[in-house]
Amino acid sequence: MIEWSRYRLNGRYFTPLGENGMAERFPTICPRGHPLGPDTVLVGSYPCLCAHRPHRTWRCWTCDSGRVDSVWVWPPCIHHPEWTAWAI
Repeated sequence: MIEWSRYRLNGRYFTPLGENGMAERFPTICPRGHPLGPDTVLVGSYPCLCAHRPHRTWRCWTCDSGRVDSVWVWPPCIHHPEWTAWAI
């Protein structure tokens, strides 16, 4: 079984997958209430040193019109306070 602390991960945001695997949890609804799934969300990774690893980012295609507040992130980024931090 995976030891979360060994990889500096939080079990709230990852779920065990088989004997030695893990899967990221992800939002199913955007902050404005739109359902998220295939063809409705852009998932990305933002390199940054504030969390000592890249940030996972999500952008709802329904909300997005080039607005910065349509992006949310995990873990929170100190360099982009305008991005909403995702929490389960």
